[in-house]
Amino acid sequence: MTKKHLQKSGLFLISGLTVAAITVLACGGGDWDGTEDSMFTPEIINQPKYKPFFRTQATPFYDGYDDASARIFKEENTKDWMGYLGNNLTKEAIDYWLYEASINQIDSMIFYIKKKPANLTSRSQGYSLKTVQPESKATGFLYFVGFAKRNEDFTVKEINYWGDTEKKKETFSIIKQIAGGVNFLAKATDPFMKERYAFQLERLYFFNKDYVNTIKVYKDNEAVFKSEDNLKWRALSYSAGAYYRQKQFAQANYLFSKIYDGFDVMQKSAYLSFHPVQQADWEACLALAKNTHEKEVLWQMFGLYTDYLTAMKEILKLNPKSEMADVLLMRAVNIEEEKFNGSLGNDISKQKELIEKIDKNLVAFLNETSANNTTNNPVIWHLAAAYINYIKKDFATGDKQLKLAEKYSKTSNLIKSQYHLISIVGKVSRLTELTSKAEAELLTDLKVLFKDKTDETFRFAAAQQWVRTTLAKLAIQKGERDKAELISNGIESARFEKIDELKNMIAYCDKEPKSEFEKLFTEVSSLNKFDYVELLAIRYAHKDQLEDALRAYKSIPKHNTVLLGNPFTIHIKDCHDCDHEAKQKTKYTSISFVEKLIEMKGIAAAKPAEAAQNYFLIANGFYNMTYYGNARLFSVNRVGGWGYTSPLDCSLALKYYLLAKQNSTDAEFKAKCTFMAAKCEQNEFFNTKPDTYKGDFKSGIYFAQLKKEYASTKYYQEIIKECSYYRSYVRK
Repeated sequence: MTKKHLQKSGLFLISGLTVAAITVLACGGGDWDGTEDSMFTPEIINQPKYKPFFRTQATPFYDGYDDASARIFKEENTKDWMGYLGNNLTKEAIDYWLYEASINQIDSMIFYIKKKPANLTSRSQGYSLKTVQPESKATGFLYFVGFAKRNEDFTVKEINYWGDTEKKKETFSIIKQIAGGVNFLAKATDPFMKERYAFQLERLYFFNKDYVNTIKVYKDNEAVFKSEDNLKWRALSYSAGAYYRQKQFAQANYLFSKIYDGFDVMQKSAYLSFHPVQQADWEACLALAKNTHEKEVLWQMFGLYTDYLTAMKEILKLNPKSEMADVLLMRAVNIEEEKFNGSLGNDISKQKELIEKIDKNLVAFLNETSANNTTNNPVIWHLAAAYINYIKKDFATGDKQLKLAEKYSKTSNLIKSQYHLISIVGKVSRLTELTSKAEAELLTDLKVLFKDKTDETFRFAAAQQWVRTTLAKLAIQKGERDKAELISNGIESARFEKIDELKNMIAYCDKEPKSEFEKLFTEVSSLNKFDYVELLAIRYAHKDQLEDALRAYKSIPKHNTVLLGNPFTIHIKDCHDCDHEAKQKTKYTSISFVEKLIEMKGIAAAKPAEAAQNYFLIANGFYNMTYYGNARLFSVNRVGGWGYTSPLDCSLALKYYLLAKQNSTDAEFKAKCTFMAAKCEQNEFFNTKPDTYKGDFKSGIYFAQLKKEYASTKYYQEIIKECSYYRSYVRK
């Protein structure tokens, strides 16, 4: 082990300041957690205690920052005081005096118990402590709570990793509070009270940066901290933090490992505070361990922190039956998966490059450990070794390791599912061609993967996608592109920009008889024939083949996509939301929209006097079909993942705006047509704008026509008023 193993980013480290709770005020994000491409489920180790330390790329902890320590400490504190005060007070009463009552009310209740004048609120009277016997217990409780509340100015701090830590205004002197704590602790004879005063005093010393006395108070009073009490672990954390602040890293890390191992509530906090710095410190830390178990814990934390391979080796050297290496094994495999960004060897053209990424030292260690078969949980080692070897294309070794796992494969549903998945990985990874024989041999396994219900923690989604992608690429390699689409929807979505490709896919969906392999993927496909028919209709419409589009739409059972806005409405400035919110006399569907376009084209051809207006409305319809218009919903389709298939090309709309202009003699109307032609021209510029172009827009022939031919129209003035691009153009 070298010095570099101990280098790690300190972004999430508390640097020895382990307090009662970690409060993280993090920025909101999405649902991505960095495990989406994984097929190896760490829950197979069946060790819930270590779930926070399963691998994720999103946060330091697999289950997030759901730190519950503050709540647990509060609940335990209330419970302890209820027992101490004789259980004759309600939880609400104890919570009130501990967490809500002001110092003034605490003092007043002491006066009230001692039969002196007191100024109690009605709520304080409702939670009276006068019934607590002996009286000294009630007053002792109140003296302590008053002391602890005064300490909050110095000891209650939030750690905010994403911004500045808010500083409380100090209203008491920490030196006076320390003196008071020394006095209270010296006078305390009751072990319950002594423990709490010792904890308060230790915290005060820590936050006063008196680390020598922090450690001394803990050592002097170590015996008063009960092993089952959370105060013991909290007090130990301040002692560890004090060692850290004095740069005594070996002692600090050793104590943090004790907390990590002994008190689950503070496990995350202890891990974040654990921070090996130099090789000598680490060796000194190991020397402090009193037994093999403590060394195993230290190595596990080291493996979580930096070098999981070295840590696993050292743990199993200490104890071949140790469970401490299991979570590190899971992390190691998941980290290997991340190297492939979800491809996991299915990129046939890059097999050699992918294999070179695999950690050869890890593979050798897995093979040796699995072959020895001496671990406490051998099946996870066999499965891990088989999986990595299959990815590495070492099928002989992978088969051998999987065979070793077989006899354990039914020990749990999760193990059974993982065994089955790795078996599929082995079978699919070695395929070089997707033959009918290969399809038949895979069928039973594929039915299990795609149709059987399993444990919700099992990472079946990534496995299904990997199998789909791998088999689909093999189908493409063979020239069976429609089968590839059936296996993995969207594998080549760009091909469906062509009408002929869509027709081929629709014909493939109708093909009979289907093989059992094809039937399976038809059943589990997220798409059906009519999704491709709908896209065919959309493509026809985008090409002005409206009768073909209508026939395709009408062949789809119950097709009724309702458009959000009137697709024949147009404005100087596009405003989709305005059109969607506007009241509409007629709600158009995809079908009625196409029918109306066909009707308008017929009128324009049959009645020349009405041609201009109809061509203009047709142009509006084609404009609104594009990315720039209000009818994008017309072009939404599930092929390719519910994406918009809206064209950026406004040439069809431009064609009809110019036809409308040609068929009119009205200057106002012609100005309107020319401006809409200019919008189409500008959109084409936006579609192809070079990265080197500095301006926001580029004037074209239709801006020039507007200025030259229609400057005297009223519509021209509306354009000047509303269109900043045109306003900039005419002012040059």
